[in-house]
Amino acid sequence: MTDSPARLLYVGWTGQGNLGDDAIADALLPRLTGVESWHAPHDPAALARRILDGGARGSGARAVLVGGGTVVGRRNWRLLLTATGLVLARRRPWHLIGIGVEDPAFQGRNSFSAGGELGRWPKLLERFDRVTVRGPRSAALLADAGVSAEIVGDPALLHEAAEAEPRERLLGVNLGFGDDLWGHDHERVVDAVADLVRGTAADGWSVRFLVINPKDEPLARAALQRSGVPGEVRTTGTVDSYLAAVGECTVLVAERLHALVLGAVAGVPLVGLEYQPKCADFLASIGAEDASVRTDVVNADILRTHVSDLGSRRDVEAKRLEGRVEELRGLLHTELDRIRAGAEVGAR
Repeated sequence: MTDSPARLLYVGWTGQGNLGDDAIADALLPRLTGVESWHAPHDPAALARRILDGGARGSGARAVLVGGGTVVGRRNWRLLLTATGLVLARRRPWHLIGIGVEDPAFQGRNSFSAGGELGRWPKLLERFDRVTVRGPRSAALLADAGVSAEIVGDPALLHEAAEAEPRERLLGVNLGFGDDLWGHDHERVVDAVADLVRGTAADGWSVRFLVINPKDEPLARAALQRSGVPGEVRTTGTVDSYLAAVGECTVLVAERLHALVLGAVAGVPLVGLEYQPKCADFLASIGAEDASVRTDVVNADILRTHVSDLGSRRDVEAKRLEGRVEELRGLLHTELDRIRAGAEVGAR
């Protein structure tokens, strides 16, 4: 045992132009000291370069910090975390906060969760001081694998809402997905959203498409064009700009997970386009599971019913949402306190 403070090596899918993963890092790193960032856990070549550049020096004083994202149950993450622990961060225990668990019920093109992958994780998770997860589905999946986990919410909930005044009948929309989606047909989603925009416009709504990953902009423009309705496409490259833009919306219909998470931070009633189970997992964590619509069954009528309902009780739902976010934020702060204390205790 040693009583010298541990250094933490933050492992996250950062620096890839995806606002959601950067939002997790931006929420956590300023609240912790002595954390190094390791920005390419998905890239074996980058790991090799770091080792060759002397990254293995001091590895005995470093412990891993996994800061959220859908990590557990994916083969690529297991292999890269194992490699990181062998050569870059050998100190124990490791730490994590609010991670997501890949649901093997969904098999996309790059899920990395086939072949009983989740069953290979309990041994690796023993390296962590404790396991906390994003939502109830993640906790249930780990329980089935024999791992106890506590729900604390997504770490990006630590961000604070911007000062923004909601507008009357302004529909926020976000489109975009990762490797694959339920139904494997994103054209269905774009068409449903276009029909939704057209229908709500007839009811006096305007629309603002919010882009949080530059590669998603063509999806927003396609949906707007197909709707035949004038509207706005706004690219938001920072958490602050997204929170300011979404905070003016009456209701948000969003596909990207962290468009939903940050929408919750802003207190905007949410409808989730569930392209993968992680979206439903998050919505369940904030008591909004009934507003999750899978992309293989989505249509404009379903979405319009949700938008109309949430729009009619916007203030009540916003207040409920803000209360739940505050509860989860308290749990996340408690976990940060544990991590700080754990990093100051000696290694095993």
